[in-house]
Amino acid sequence: MKNNMLKVLAMRAKNRMMNKGCGETLCDARIKIINNDDAEFVDRVRKLLEEDGFTANPLKQLMDEKRVNKLDELGKERYLLETMEKYLKAKTQIESEQSRFLNII
Repeated sequence: MKNNMLKVLAMRAKNRMMNKGCGETLCDARIKIINNDDAEFVDRVRKLLEEDGFTANPLKQLMDEKRVNKLDELGKERYLLETMEKYLKAKTQIESEQSRFLNII
């Protein structure tokens, strides 16, 4: 059931981005820019990538369930998008560090 909620939120966000026909309240919504120095989050992503190499749903494992349950629908979508952006940045950072390390060897 939790996976379905995550899929629905992601699909809604994607549709809004594709259609660009959002209402005034949604267009005025601002997404907080996440601090790039979040070492704890990067460590969690690194751990996920090292465990399997492939995780079916890394966002679900990285999102704070208690925080998600307290948010309204727009807040949940915003939090999902923030976590996605943060995950992609962390994954890119980790991959670039690994490639630099391999080039040194």
